[in-house]
Amino acid sequence: MNKPTLAPPTRPIRSAGRRPLRRRLLGAGAAILALGLITTGSMSASAASYLRISGDGSTWAGNAVLQWETDVKAQGVVVDFNPDGSSSGRTSFAKGLSDYTVSEIPYTGDTRDPQDTTVPPFPYSLLPVVAGGTAFMYNVPVNGQRLDTLNLSQAALAGIFTAQITRWDAPEIKATNPGVNLPAQPITVVVRSEGSGATAQFTNWLIKEFPADYAALCKTAGCNPTSPTSYFPTQNVPTFTAQSGSNGVTKYSQSTDYTINYDEYSYPLAVGFPVANIQNAAGFYTVPTADAVAVSLIKAGINTDTSSPNYLSQDLSAVYGYNDPRAYPLSAYSYEIVPKQVTGSFDNSKGATLGFFTTYALCEGQRKMGPLGYSPLPMNLVLAAMDQVATIPGVDADTTAKLAATKAGALDGNANPCNNPTFKPGDDPSHNVLVDTAKFPPGCDAACQAPFKLPGSGVAASGPSYTPVAGAAAGAGAGAGSAGAGGAGAGAAAVVPTAAAVAAAPTTCDAASTGCPTDIAQAGQETAAGGKITPVSTVLQGQNGWTTPQTLMIIGGILLVVLLLGPAIIARIVRDPRGPRR
Repeated sequence: MNKPTLAPPTRPIRSAGRRPLRRRLLGAGAAILALGLITTGSMSASAASYLRISGDGSTWAGNAVLQWETDVKAQGVVVDFNPDGSSSGRTSFAKGLSDYTVSEIPYTGDTRDPQDTTVPPFPYSLLPVVAGGTAFMYNVPVNGQRLDTLNLSQAALAGIFTAQITRWDAPEIKATNPGVNLPAQPITVVVRSEGSGATAQFTNWLIKEFPADYAALCKTAGCNPTSPTSYFPTQNVPTFTAQSGSNGVTKYSQSTDYTINYDEYSYPLAVGFPVANIQNAAGFYTVPTADAVAVSLIKAGINTDTSSPNYLSQDLSAVYGYNDPRAYPLSAYSYEIVPKQVTGSFDNSKGATLGFFTTYALCEGQRKMGPLGYSPLPMNLVLAAMDQVATIPGVDADTTAKLAATKAGALDGNANPCNNPTFKPGDDPSHNVLVDTAKFPPGCDAACQAPFKLPGSGVAASGPSYTPVAGAAAGAGAGAGSAGAGGAGAGAAAVVPTAAAVAAAPTTCDAASTGCPTDIAQAGQETAAGGKITPVSTVLQGQNGWTTPQTLMIIGGILLVVLLLGPAIIARIVRDPRGPRR
């Protein structure tokens, strides 16, 4: 018997239009994705044009530079900085191993370190980039708790750091801390182990103000009693211990009782440790807040010889003994050092990045300096430094335009470019508003304050000068009248900003606080100082806030997922129109 012949199973007849439809869907998805990627790519086109650069140097200024590095990285610009010490930074830059460096002292002059003999074989510029104060963090237990207030005369401070005063209960320390049960313990002095600009500035202060004490230290430790050094003398001094970098001395003091160190105020502020109140020439005790540093540095001598390799460098002799009750005696500037010509691996492309980065640091970068533990630059030094930025080879048209717009805005009387908290529209750029608003310490009455509230009292004693355009706001450069009068409990040492405040600095502000910048978002509004804010932004175009490019980036990401997963899903649907099998 023959078996019936079975017909082969039949397949569904595909519509002639399904395969073209699939191709059209895939093609449309790819086109949309490509458009999204191209559009989002334009967001970072200007950032991509800036090559990565690197520098090293000062740890004293390190927290400021690292903040700027973080800020520009958010815009797609990569600038590396290694805070390995001023001596190392100057040497690397001179040898062409880095694109820029940061240091508190120059290569030449009476504040240079004789041990650092390497000098760049090419022309360079010194640019002040931040102001600050050398603070003295301590860790002293008293009655089972950490001592939070320690007053030191400058003589006692010098005695401690030259091994003339070696115990915490020494008469010189007890005299300025009545009623405090100071421990009968030896003082461990923590110094920097590597070449440091902070050390050079500190030893320069010792030589200028307490030469006999420093000579006694040098007799024991074997240093030159007439020359500053970047390498703190520790030989044959068992109570001194050397640690590497600002973070090194900070961490050691944090974990070790009965210690005291020196470094920029930013470091103890970041870890929440107290610093000594240092007695100034007026007899008041202060710490290096933004206001105290601003008050002190109006007495800094600034080199105005444009033909000198040390143009804009500082002489702090008059700062040490300034008798304003609000002053902090160990205040200083820190400098970025940049090339003025193409050299080695530094070419015009790197120069464009360096110009952008330094312009940001001098402009909007100054707004976070107060909460971070530094003090913003006065406007005359900002403008002078920007003139030096213009000499960096390869500075691009955008940066050049911003430099010109900043100067024009500062001098036409109607704007506060960069929203610099030291400046008000129509003012003399040499006048620092923070000096007007800085509060006097408790105990400084009207007679005590009067000499420092006269018209012009906040104008720098020296430095580059700029003349506002005729017709600018009247009264520029005058003192603030009643501003700065000390209230109960007011004083430069009384308000210590927290490190956490740094992130909020550009957008969160108490209108009554000193040194508080007006946010860029308020452009066009009236300022307390008068006039309109017309900021000159150094933020890359298209990078300021959540705008179309950011939205397109999200859309592009979604489209990428669709492109990866969509073909499989569409193919399944086209292949089986009956839907999922049961």
